[in-house]
Amino acid sequence: MKRFLLVVFLILSVTFFAKTKVVFWHAMGGGHGEVLNQIVKAFNESQPNIVVEAVYIGNYSALQQKLLAGAQAGQLPTISQAYSNWTAKLLQSGIVEPLNKYMNDPKIGITKQEWEDVFKAFRDNCTWGNTVYAVPFNKSLYIMYYNATALSAAGISVPKSINELLYSAKVLTKDKNKDGKPDVYGFAFRTTVDTFQIFLMMRGGEIVKLGKDGKYVSAIDSPETREVLQFFKKLLDDKVAFAQGGYLNDIFGQGTVLMYIDTIAGRPYVEQSTKGKFQWAWAPVPVWKTRNVPFAGTDIIMFSTAKEEEKRAAWEFMKYLISPEVTAYWAVNTGYLPVRRAALQTTIWKQAAKSDPLLEIPLQQIDNAKMDPQLSVWTEIRNVVSTMFNDFINGKVDMETAIKRADAEIKKYLAEEYK
Repeated sequence: MKRFLLVVFLILSVTFFAKTKVVFWHAMGGGHGEVLNQIVKAFNESQPNIVVEAVYIGNYSALQQKLLAGAQAGQLPTISQAYSNWTAKLLQSGIVEPLNKYMNDPKIGITKQEWEDVFKAFRDNCTWGNTVYAVPFNKSLYIMYYNATALSAAGISVPKSINELLYSAKVLTKDKNKDGKPDVYGFAFRTTVDTFQIFLMMRGGEIVKLGKDGKYVSAIDSPETREVLQFFKKLLDDKVAFAQGGYLNDIFGQGTVLMYIDTIAGRPYVEQSTKGKFQWAWAPVPVWKTRNVPFAGTDIIMFSTAKEEEKRAAWEFMKYLISPEVTAYWAVNTGYLPVRRAALQTTIWKQAAKSDPLLEIPLQQIDNAKMDPQLSVWTEIRNVVSTMFNDFINGKVDMETAIKRADAEIKKYLAEEYK
């Protein structure tokens, strides 16, 4: 009898003291993954009743495939990283948990002021209508990298407008051996949809826009699209810009190109490629018609398939991730942006900003940051625009044909979205 009671007591003790487990799928590898593991470890040590298990799935593509397969098989984690278009697709299956009730919970919620302290662009990206389905996580903005040593030697100021960018690109491009091909290019760009979208936003255009009925419609067939395509074609025709599909940090480090635009997440690679060679810096992207600039990165979503106690535990961790100190720690140690203004007042951020004058420059653009459309077919639409951009840039098709084809394809995907 004593042995039986002891066994029962042990079973009850294990049951009573068992921690609520939160499974977190993510795509943060390398140094970013190490920082995330440190945050998870600190959270777990602060929680007597919750344990977060961070599971690295692989790159973003692997994570997306895993989520889609998990949704079909009914095998999802408690929470996961997700781009907003992934969330839009998963929302169609009704498996993404609305967060409003946790945010408004009198015991574990956050105040209206705390939520509004999150940068507006990031809040909007997590919200569908009046329902919040995510919290922002690893966010970055596009910025202009430049060879400060070369610009200073040439007496060129950092371009602040599109016309200044074009002028600087011409002045800085050099054909040293006079073979008709530049040895140094003043500017470089990637032949990607991201590049096209950056400049389209700067010009005041959109790939799609919201109609009066609240549904997105194609906006690619526009004067702004034509001006952007003509701008890139002129750069190449005048031989003042270098273009390639891959990342530009290596040829930047070699001194082959002197200016280019990419996300702040590329900073570690720039530092590595330029080390001991020259001084580099970055500045806000040049103004065209607007100061608009897209941002990149994922959010954290919760799945409705989890048990209620797991959801409440997951919310505690999500709330922890966007706390001022934690998002500041994440930003300082990874190069991503903090997601809240209050993070800029934390000791860790102030100390880092004091020793690193480049740290706060991207935040000059934060109020002009624009989110991608919250469409489940956004990936497909991006592919259409990528084809349009590349086919025109590479001379495979004339401008009007490229635009008309893209417009028709985008309309087809939007019809699928709203059928």
